Amino acid sequence: MLKGFAIAIIALSSASQVDQYFTNGRYTDAVMAMLRQMRHSFGI
Repeated sequence: MLKGFAIAIIALSSASQVDQYFTNGRYTDAVMAMLRQMRHSFGI
């Protein structure tokens, strides 16, 4: 289970780095904004 989490974290980190390099973080910023709105809708 821990191995799966580690792989997921590495994959997400890699995708974020590629996004920062190629699109100047446009998609990473959009995902973070969406997660922030989801967090607010659940009241967390």
